[in-house]
Formats: sequence, C-alpha cells, structure tokens
Amino acid sequence: MTEKDHDRFAAVAEQVIRELRGDPNPSLSSSREKRWGNGGSLSLEVETGQVYDHEQGEGGGIVWFCSAETGLPAGEAVKWMIDRGFVKDQPGDGHQPEPKRSSPYPDRPAHPRTPPPAERTPEPPPLPADDPGPAPPPPSGPPASSPGGPRTDAAGNWIPKNLPDTAYLSATFDYCDEAGEVAYQVCRYDYPDPASAKGHGKHFLQRIPDKSKPHGYAYKTRGMRWLPYRLPELLDDVRDGVPIFIVEGEKKVDMLREIGVPATCNHGGAGKFPETLVEHFKGAKVCILPDNDKAGQDHATLIGRRLRAIAEEVLILDLPGLPPKGGVDDWLPAGGTAEALYRLRRDEARPFVPPPPVSKFGGVPWADLDKPGPQLERIIKGVLTANEISLLVGESQSGKSFLALDLAMCVARGQDFFGHKTRRGGVIYQAGESAVGVRRRRLPAYRQHHHVNGEDVPFVLLEHQIDLFGNPDQIDQLVEECIAWRDTFDVRLDLVVIDTFNRATPGANENDGRDMSIVLENAEKIRRETGAHVLMVHHLNAGGTRARGHTSLFANVDAVITVKKVEATKDPEGRQVREWTISKQKDGEDGVSQTFVLPAIEIGRDEDGDRITSCVVVRPGATEGPPRDGEPGAVGAGISGWNATALRAIYNALAECGQAAPVGLNLPASTRVVSRQDVGRELARAARADGIDGEDVKEGETPDQARERRDAARRAKAASARDALYSRGIIRMDENWIWLTGKRVQGFGPPPGSQRWAPPADADGDQTPGPDLPFDMGDFQ
Repeated sequence: MTEKDHDRFAAVAEQVIRELRGDPNPSLSSSREKRWGNGGSLSLEVETGQVYDHEQGEGGGIVWFCSAETGLPAGEAVKWMIDRGFVKDQPGDGHQPEPKRSSPYPDRPAHPRTPPPAERTPEPPPLPADDPGPAPPPPSGPPASSPGGPRTDAAGNWIPKNLPDTAYLSATFDYCDEAGEVAYQVCRYDYPDPASAKGHGKHFLQRIPDKSKPHGYAYKTRGMRWLPYRLPELLDDVRDGVPIFIVEGEKKVDMLREIGVPATCNHGGAGKFPETLVEHFKGAKVCILPDNDKAGQDHATLIGRRLRAIAEEVLILDLPGLPPKGGVDDWLPAGGTAEALYRLRRDEARPFVPPPPVSKFGGVPWADLDKPGPQLERIIKGVLTANEISLLVGESQSGKSFLALDLAMCVARGQDFFGHKTRRGGVIYQAGESAVGVRRRRLPAYRQHHHVNGEDVPFVLLEHQIDLFGNPDQIDQLVEECIAWRDTFDVRLDLVVIDTFNRATPGANENDGRDMSIVLENAEKIRRETGAHVLMVHHLNAGGTRARGHTSLFANVDAVITVKKVEATKDPEGRQVREWTISKQKDGEDGVSQTFVLPAIEIGRDEDGDRITSCVVVRPGATEGPPRDGEPGAVGAGISGWNATALRAIYNALAECGQAAPVGLNLPASTRVVSRQDVGRELARAARADGIDGEDVKEGETPDQARERRDAARRAKAASARDALYSRGIIRMDENWIWLTGKRVQGFGPPPGSQRWAPPADADGDQTPGPDLPFDMGDFQ
C-alpha cells in the first residue's frame, strides 16, 4: 500500500468504524484518540488511522479492521468501503481470494452429532504426527497478494497483519457445540523463523461462523462461548465412564484420538481454562498430561483446581523421557502406545492435590504466622506506627499545628512524646499553611524552649504548597525530593507531615468520596515509595465530632489523633487547657489522651522594641522553661527524687574529679567534664544511701539472686535518671565524659568550678542517648 493509499484510508477510518460500531464513547474519547465500548476496548488514533482491539490484542489499519469486523478478505473489505462511498475506486483495489480451509484430521471417524464427511469442505493432508516443522504451503506458486491489496498465502488465505509475508494457513481446528455444529475455529499459521529452535514459528487465532459474511466467517471472538475441543466425543466419553486425558493443544488431542484414546484440550494454550469449560466434566475421570516445563505444570494445576470439585477423579501423569518443553506429541513418536499410556495412568499417575498457592499479594498461611516477616514498628509507642497513614484533626485554634510540630520534633530528636517512647528518625514537614510562621516563629520558639543548640536534627521544612489532588506529576516530584532528603539523614526517614490537608488539596471536594479516594491514593503512594509514616493535619467538621469531609477519610487511614480545647478549664498558670486523644488506632488502643497548654515564648524583639512570641507545647502547670541568663525570676528547671540525687552525684564528681573539657569535644573553655567511671562511683554511694543497695535477701532468693535484683534496680534508676536529665537538657555526654550544659536547675548552684551560670553548652554531633547507660555500672558492684 502506497503512502497515498494509506492516507486516503486513514482519513475515513472514524467514519467506517462509526458505520460498523456506532458512535464512540464520549467519556473515554479525545480529539486525538477515539474509543468504542463501555470499557474503551477498541481505539482509533485519529491522525494515523491505526485501530487496536485491546480485548484481542490485535490491531492494524482500517482495512484490517473492516476485514476483521465484516469477515471479508481485505480486498473485499476495500470493495465494501468503495461501494458505500467511503473511498473512491482506484487501480489496485482488488478482491482477496476466498480463504481455503484445512484440517489436521480429515479422516477421523464421523461422530453421530457432527456433519458427515461428505458435507465438509475438502481439506489437505494432516500435519505429520511428530510435527518436525510446519506443514508445507500449498504448492501453487508465489503468494497471491496483489499490489495494494491484502496479503495472502499461495493458497489465497488471508495473512494476519502481525505475521510475516512468508506465513501461511496450515490448519484449522473445529470447536463444535453439543449438537455437533461448529461454534468457532482455531486457525494455525506457520512461517519460517531462523531464531526458533525448530526453525519455524506458529501463530493461532480464532474465527466464528457468520452466515451474513460472504465467506461464512468473521475473524473476531466477541460473544464467543468457550468450549472443550472435540466436545461431542467428550460428552460420550463422560457418559461411558472412560478415562479422559487433557493435554495442551489440538494436535495432541487428535494424535491421541487417532489411536483410540479419549482426549480434549482448551484453546489458547497453557494458563487458559475458564470456568465455562468445567460443566462439561461433571462426573468425569480425568488424567492431565502436562508438558515438561513450568507453564505445563502450572496449567495442570489450574485444570486440577477447576475440576476437582466436579469430576469424579482427577489424576496427573508426568510422561517419562520427555525433552524440555516436550509433551505427548514427543512421547508417541518415540514409541508410546495407547496400552503404555493406560498402564502409566494405572501405575504412575498421582491424585491431584492442590499445591500451596504462590501468592502475588503476600499471602501467609496460619502455620507460617510466626516465621520472619514484616513487623509492626512503632515511631511513637502507642501513638504512631511506622509506614502508615494518619490524620491529626482539630478545630480551628485548637493547637493542632503546634502539637503536630511538637510531635515531629520529638521524632526528629528521639525525645519522648508525652511520656510515650519515641524512635529517632528523619522528618519532612510540609507547611503549606503559614510556612513563614513555622520557620520564623514556631521552630525558633521550640528551639529556645528545648535548648536545641548544636544538635544535629534530621528535620527538613518544605515551605512551598503541594497538590495531593490534581497534580500527579507533583506527587512524583515530592516522592523524589523526600527520597533525596532521606539520603542526607543519618537515620531512616520516619515521618512526612502534611500541614494542612485543606491547603494540600486545592480543587478537591472534601465531601466527594471519589475526590478523597484520589487524595488518599496519592498519600498512599508517598507512604509506599518513601517508607515513611504520612501524617496529615486536618480540620474537624462543624459539629466537632469527626474529620471534616467524606467518611472515607476517617475510614481509610490507620490512626486519627483528635485535638480539642477542654472548655472552661485552665491550668494553675491560667492557660487554656487542650487535649489530644487517639480516636482511632488500627493496631493499638483507642481513647488514650493527654492534656497540654500553649505558653507564649519570647524569641526576640521587633524594630519597635515589642516582644516577638510564639507558642510551644507543655503539660498543664509546667513552666515555660528556664529564663535566659540575666532575666528576672530565673529560678530554673525543677527536678526531684532520684533525678535530683543523680544530678547531685554528678555535681560531687565534678567537684572532686572534674577537669577541663578535651579539645575534641568543642565545648566552651569554662566547661568542666567528669569521666563516666567517676560518676558511677558517686551514684553507687547514692544508691547505698537511697536504700536500694541493701543486703536484704527476699524469701525464696539466693544471695546471688538478691545481688542480681539489686543490680537491676540500680540500672533502672541510672537509666531513668539518664533519660530525665538528658531529655531536659541538663546534661550531655559522649562515650567517655559527662558534663553539665549550664541550664539552670532549681536548688542547684552554678556547675562546680564556675562562679556564675553560663549559657547552655552542647557539643557538636549526635548526642542522643543510646542503649548504653551513661554511667559505668561496673563500679556499682
């Protein structure tokens, strides 16, 4: 076909398809592509005129489509378009010769429910039994294709568009219904293929009878009912109670039937045995002969699963001596007989037992539940679980964003969140609402209140707004950036915060379930591809009862934290009390709650000398933190109990053994440090004075057990003190040394060796308490 021919056919492609299929589906079509059918299974590229049938996996130009749809050879399809005025008649628009039928089994005995041989179209000899290669093409000279017309083989049979010019129709296999009428045909095409092990390739397609078509067949399968091959004989075999062998491929069935062995198969090859075939095997004795490859074994398993509930017996027989990928068509030419096959069935076939499924969706049977696999990992114990999606919701002015920031910083620093243990991890905080306020007010207030000085915090603030609803490309960009920031952290990326949900979903209707499903799927993509927990800050509805918007928001997240003001409730400092509650916890306890307040923290002065303030999250009644050195009322942090005892031990050790800080710690020159061993000795004295180092031996204990119990108590006390003093910014340490930061503490004077309080002093680098105690417990013995 010339370029000019192509253009004239492409120009009328849409008109032809409208004639044959009606109007395209407007909801699935565009100016560049038209779609037909409820699911858009047929598509047309308007510019090129290329048609593709997505159900059949085939496509071509409009001549191809017209031929397939009408059942006409390509040349006749062109004439059809000319007769209806779609294109003008031009030289070369010839007619395709009528396809010639062939069959590999013309001499099989006539079945009572099939037409007698005299009524069937004369057909060429069958393929050789061992199929050494394709059947030779009809010896009638070169291909009969004419310039500008359809491609045909030497016998005038149509060649499908996706096959080479050397292809030819070598066989057809009739699939008959219960009455013996042909329901559809499987057509086999062969062609030379030097890349194939056998030197040739083959291709199968189906066509259905259609008396309205000039040649009686339409090359399509729409509306076709799947049937077992040789169904009329199969029904008699089931009725007679004889064993039936199921193989792969029509040729193998015919080879077995030629030696008197009942056999059948499905069309389409391995992996295709639909439920519609099952009804024909009710009460049958079935023996499956799989090909010698994984596909063959999988196909046998599929058939076994389908038939085991309806057939009387289902066996599987692996034929001996098969070559790789071989089947019964290799076994028979090598000396196999009907008698040998029945003997193997009796002696070697095994009853079908369904193997455990190979799950594509992470299936775990009951017996394997305790085997290694993914674990629920907490980020904040009892509050947030790793790699999930949650909402933090609250009314306007409830403090939800302050709480979200405090929670995020607890994760980034590995600090307890209202007493809940927290794993240190990287945090990306997307502040689509008031990003400047977060950066210039809230984070500085947090940093000042918690004395976050010189601490390496794996925290990144994203100041630009994102779109979780209408911009798929931006989701990909956000994922890529999160992964890039993750690679800069020294810990895993644990948390991505979206503050707020409303600002991150422009154009979305919060009350529309479809819109919300898009947003949640995009959040799921961020979670899945970054491995982080995604927390979205959102508003409560007008009634203050649940997250604003469609109910799918609450239903489809893993956890929900609700923030509210506690009406008419103030703390001793006169501050409004607020409360956060776990309203939903997929794998934990609901209803856990804590109260908090938002004290104002001065972070500087403006050009007019007025105070610049923001808020931080603290428990009701807690002080806002120690005033800076020189400010009135600098009374310091309050500690008591064993924490105060442990701090006094550190003071004593510094007074007796303190020394100037080594240069490698990068501390101010005035800072003094003490070794962990010296602190351990002072803590041992404190333990004895506190009574936990007594000599008591409880009833039922041995002296060694009592010593172990006392040692465990000492360790628990030391760990508790370490965590408390470190988390409040009072001490810092490395593997060898402990020192005071300079933070004021009620009841304690300046650090030993100093006449006045100094600003808090921290060393550079990671100072997060590790699993080891900061004190040498060996000196407690």
